[in-house]
Amino acid sequence: MQNNIYVDTNIIIDICDTKRPSHTSSVAFIRKHAPHTMLYINSDSLATLFYILRTQSKLSFEEALGKMYFVREAFTLVSIDDKIFYEALELCTNKKCTDYEDAVQYICAKKIESDLIVTNDKKFVSLDIEIYSTNDLG
Repeated sequence: MQNNIYVDTNIIIDICDTKRPSHTSSVAFIRKHAPHTMLYINSDSLATLFYILRTQSKLSFEEALGKMYFVREAFTLVSIDDKIFYEALELCTNKKCTDYEDAVQYICAKKIESDLIVTNDKKFVSLDIEIYSTNDLG
């Protein structure tokens, strides 16, 4: 299997929210690949996760913090810096990507030389990294 897998934020949310449709396949993916593969997320994913767990999933503050600790232990963080910010903007400006958040995810995957990106977003655009869903890899 691949050495570096970049994981989109929606997978992290799927893992933490049992009510989401892709929860089961996302958990199965993590259980299968985490022991022997480097799994990466970007640092912004943690802030997004906490916000969604509190506002949409309606978890308590303590429950959301517990999920945050779990995610931080299970994944390696890719920091978002000015270079990533501007590269993602350029992709959007040049119309190669129409979703800024996805562009950031893609640039982070490039930064760590990811073998593939795992997302359950059917509209995710990648210019040269293979994309799979958790159903494909679970």
